[in-house]
Amino acid sequence: MGPTDDGQTIARCLAGDREAFEMIVNKYQAGVLSLAWSVLGNRAEAEDAAQEAFFRAYVSLQNFDRAKDFKNWLYAIAYKRCLDRIRKLKTEKKYRSRMADALVTSGLKKEPGTEESAILSPLLEKLTVKERLVLSLSINDEYTADEIAEVLQCAVSTARVHLFNAKRKLRKELERNSRVQNL
Repeated sequence: MGPTDDGQTIARCLAGDREAFEMIVNKYQAGVLSLAWSVLGNRAEAEDAAQEAFFRAYVSLQNFDRAKDFKNWLYAIAYKRCLDRIRKLKTEKKYRSRMADALVTSGLKKEPGTEESAILSPLLEKLTVKERLVLSLSINDEYTADEIAEVLQCAVSTARVHLFNAKRKLRKELERNSRVQNL
């Protein structure tokens, strides 16, 4: 399938032929993955970005200007997905760093040379979704209990309880992990 074939394949896709889009994926998959990998430097992230790019291309295909080169359009989508993933990773890293700083400030210490994400990821998984959200709003966005209650659409006292429980669970897990490491 050459560049001129892309127009016919795109027309088939727009007519509802899913196999035609599969042909596009097969044709460009290696290139999109290579582009994503070179931008992100991580195969798993690159695979996710490539998958997102193909999905975005599929749902936006009706907006593609057929006078332009499809490959360039697809690569532009892939590049934007990579940039989105980089922003997401930076935000996540900043979030985890703030969480770690807040935990250290509250009297909990991490082991020297330990990456914050290695400590926080398993700990945060022990929290409920609401507890993670409240903790994030409190630490990252400096929300008050009143503001958290507004987001959760609950009583202020309930928001405080969620925050208290989240911090208590994290302290308990960190203390438990500290004891296990000292054995």
